[in-house]
Amino acid sequence: MKTLSAYLARVQTYLSSVDYRRLIPVVVVAVLLILSYRFRQCQHTSPRFNFSFGQSRNSSDKLTKILVISHYNEDLNWLDLYIGDIIPHIVYTRSTDSLIRHAISVNKGREAVAYLRYIVDHYSNLPSLIAFIHAHRTAWHQTDPSDIVVALRALRWNKYGYMPLTGTTTFAYFQKDSLNLQSVVNFELWTAVLQQELGSPPRSGTKGHCCATFVVRKEEILKHPKQFYSKIIDYIVASKHSDQLTGRTLEYTWQIIFGQPAIVHFKTCDIFYCDEQGRISVKLAEQNL
Repeated sequence: MKTLSAYLARVQTYLSSVDYRRLIPVVVVAVLLILSYRFRQCQHTSPRFNFSFGQSRNSSDKLTKILVISHYNEDLNWLDLYIGDIIPHIVYTRSTDSLIRHAISVNKGREAVAYLRYIVDHYSNLPSLIAFIHAHRTAWHQTDPSDIVVALRALRWNKYGYMPLTGTTTFAYFQKDSLNLQSVVNFELWTAVLQQELGSPPRSGTKGHCCATFVVRKEEILKHPKQFYSKIIDYIVASKHSDQLTGRTLEYTWQIIFGQPAIVHFKTCDIFYCDEQGRISVKLAEQNL
């Protein structure tokens, strides 16, 4: 007992001699470390702390997006209305504009070669979602919605592997012996470079959404080898036919290349956010980010 009493007396003497002000920095650092640890734990367990833009509600994988723009001589100032700091873009131009870095040396194939060039250039490092669009904001074929800015803002990103950005529809045939030159060009291009990957040309032709403005997941692109896309470019550039004809063949076949059937139709409110009256709604889309 005397030993214990002596020990307690020494402890009391030591504590009375300690300057507790010196311990304040140590306590503050310890508290900050504890709070930091608890915050990191909350990030892993609570969706309230998930700030990644474009995050899928059904996946923990971060989604990356880009706009790929086929340009000739259009005004690109409208891009700032949508993009800002939200989503990056890359422009492939068929013009002689020295300010645009990604120039296509031969002006053939229209938007088809611009899109294919991007795929070939970035095949090994594609973002999750790619929107392939023209450089104009509005056009006769841009309907439901009539503004590409609205289409991009109201889109249900990542809902399908391939999604058109216009409600306008089109159809085409692929026939070796036809009075319609477009049908013949469609057949020739298909059998020359598409058939090895996609099989025989569709007997009943194709029906889908017009004019090559769409969003596609990288997984759909990667289902075909890089050489497949390169061969299409080479064929179009070397073709004796006009780029209007060969470019249109791709317009009719993008949907099949990216995993859709030959005959396809997407309802407007199935790929865009719509309000209770069936009107496309950017506000609802922003609420669901």
